[in-house]
Amino acid sequence: MLQITIASLELAPDRVKYEQYGESVEGRPLYVFFVSSTKNIARLEQIRKSNMSIVGEERDGFILEDMPAIIWMSNNAHGNETSSMEASMMTLYELVNPKNSKMQAQLENTLVIIDPCLNPDGTERYNNWQNGILGVKYNPNLYAREHAEPWPGGRYNHYYFDLNRDWAWQTQVESVQRMKIYNSWLPHIHVDFHEQGINAPYYFPPAAEPLHEVITPWQREFQAVIGKHNAKYFDEKGWLYFTKERFDLFYPSYGDTYPIYSGAIGMTYEKAGNGSAGLGVYTNEKDTLTLVDRAIQHHASGVNLVEVVSQNAHRVVEEFKKFFRQAQEGELSSFHSYVIKYEAANEGKLRALMELLDKNKIKYYAAEGVFKGVDYSTKKTVSYVAREKDVVIPGNQPKAALVRVLFEPEAKLVDSVTYDITAWSLPYVYGLEGIALQTKVSSMKPYSLERVDNNLSESYGYAIKWDGFSSAQVLAALLQHDVIVKRSEYAFKLNGEDFPRGSLLLLSSNNKKTDLKKLLKEVGDKYAVKIHSISSGIIEGAKDLGSSDVKTLKAPKVVMLAGEEIRALNVGEVWHYFDHQLQYPITLVNPKDFARIKWEEVDVFIMPNGNYSFLKDKGLAEGFAAWVRKGGKVIALEGAVRQLATQPWSRLKPVKQDSTQKSQDSPLKAYSDRERESLKSYTAGAIYKVDFDATHPLMYGISRYYTLRQSGTLYDYFKDGSGWNVGYIKEGALMSGFVGYQLSKKIKNGLIFGTESVGAGTIIYLTDNVLFRNFWESGKQIMANAIFQVD
Repeated sequence: MLQITIASLELAPDRVKYEQYGESVEGRPLYVFFVSSTKNIARLEQIRKSNMSIVGEERDGFILEDMPAIIWMSNNAHGNETSSMEASMMTLYELVNPKNSKMQAQLENTLVIIDPCLNPDGTERYNNWQNGILGVKYNPNLYAREHAEPWPGGRYNHYYFDLNRDWAWQTQVESVQRMKIYNSWLPHIHVDFHEQGINAPYYFPPAAEPLHEVITPWQREFQAVIGKHNAKYFDEKGWLYFTKERFDLFYPSYGDTYPIYSGAIGMTYEKAGNGSAGLGVYTNEKDTLTLVDRAIQHHASGVNLVEVVSQNAHRVVEEFKKFFRQAQEGELSSFHSYVIKYEAANEGKLRALMELLDKNKIKYYAAEGVFKGVDYSTKKTVSYVAREKDVVIPGNQPKAALVRVLFEPEAKLVDSVTYDITAWSLPYVYGLEGIALQTKVSSMKPYSLERVDNNLSESYGYAIKWDGFSSAQVLAALLQHDVIVKRSEYAFKLNGEDFPRGSLLLLSSNNKKTDLKKLLKEVGDKYAVKIHSISSGIIEGAKDLGSSDVKTLKAPKVVMLAGEEIRALNVGEVWHYFDHQLQYPITLVNPKDFARIKWEEVDVFIMPNGNYSFLKDKGLAEGFAAWVRKGGKVIALEGAVRQLATQPWSRLKPVKQDSTQKSQDSPLKAYSDRERESLKSYTAGAIYKVDFDATHPLMYGISRYYTLRQSGTLYDYFKDGSGWNVGYIKEGALMSGFVGYQLSKKIKNGLIFGTESVGAGTIIYLTDNVLFRNFWESGKQIMANAIFQVD
């Protein structure tokens, strides 16, 4: 359908243009369409530059007097929510329809940009499945197979990521390419079309609380104006809808919040449907919800949006100008600036943070001076003397609102009923030290880190500091080239420099089959890792290179189950981590083929969150335990930890909460408060400081760690040498985010990371998700340690 539409639009080149801005993982094209009046299409690039002049990103500063309001419509972020893509084609047709004089008049002062399909891989996965099982007519009974998607479903992209939660983090190739063109335009209005459950009516703005406090009065006001305009049309049609419920504006990486924090009126529209709807399905009220019905309502909302924006186009543009004036003047900031301290041991993490800032067009600088602000690690006000390589992110810049949301130590929650995690402050995510400044920074200058250029000479050997994820990336590359790599369990000194535990050692004599010097330069430069020469086998402060305690690291063969009952999102996080971050091979196996695994060929078995039926089968569970006892290594995350803890050989036990009651709560509860009552023992996601044993291989290269807690499950400390207590949460460890007051009393003094020996094998327990949406940067090092460093 999309290709047909593209061909037909060539008949109206004066009113519509389209551009391919990228490709999906599987090579499918990603398009945007620009639709407006003949005059506006002829000056399209002039409009873009004018808009970026308003933002403050265009040097010549020229702004059109008759600047049109820019509307951006995004569709099919979730591939099994098919009505929005269909509706986008209907809307596109209506926008260029010469018979619709009313619409043509509206396009005189508006420019509409349509992205018809953000997630073509997921969409095609869903469509191919539907087309393969449908008969001559669709079957509306919910129990029919056409309403039960097979794993992993079409919602996600190729790597099973939710693209509607990746706008800020840009871990996925689709997001990276989309945000490049989005940030080159920065529209005034952005709407993201979605679907919800089949028994829900239609949702449109205004949004539900919580709304982040940085959201301006105008952004709130115009959401209400748009909602009332749409409601009038829906009332005429007799269509049911709801507003101000469920869909909040807080988490920064949605298709509504990211545009809001970038100056737009950002909105989500939701129609009943989703993967269970198919072409038509019976609802609880015995109505038939069809794809046509769903598309018509989304199309109506899109057309209504153009109409109301056209009616208010001048004010939309003026308020957009006001937003960026306020941004540049620092009026959208809660702190003047944010300083991220430079630490040589964390340079890799700092480089990763800078890469994220660049993707989001966030400016950063170097500065000198004495500043006062809030220390992220202590929450106390301190004075700080900036150093040469410290990074300063000013609060007065075009992306000021986004900077505030991403960096403030703790966002204020007006309402605790929220749709996603409640904490994501980047210094915690990256494990970096920082100060939120209460005083102004002047005399800033451009910031850059020196490019790593390894110039190596022939040497006895080479050493690599194990001080960040980039070191693990180098190791992964070396092992795949059959390089013999050793590691030191002790910190040592070399040429006056400190090398932490886990640092890598390579002997030239052990690697004669490889052009070691050339390979080390290649991978070291690629990952910005310095390679150090070793002139002797005697190492200061550690065992000599020939010692049996200096162990050779193995290139492990890694396996993970991926299929029914294993949560697709969590499978995708691990899969993408191996493919695109670590760049190391992993074998994915269908759970039904568990018994076919050749365990003698497996070194590491990763268990992401999900249900592991084999643990309930006596024969399979015993066979699995036998593999572990022979030397197998298991890395279990989240719910998989709980299931392993039920096995007879596991000594890990959940913390038993104190059941004594100091006072008897009243048994009388207001039914209307049932949702809020449930929040007393709930957290959507809050950040906690982790205390840890820095000498344990699981924490090599980690100087500080903050974890994202999405549950209250903690485990008892191992006692009497039954296991290793590696990472734990003490009392008062909450750093940021909402936790219900009853639950907050329980999240303390418990184990979250630990290891246990089972025979000659090892179980690694990671009760929190160290790879959360692949933007939890500091957790990537822990996973690498689990794979390579932990015996």
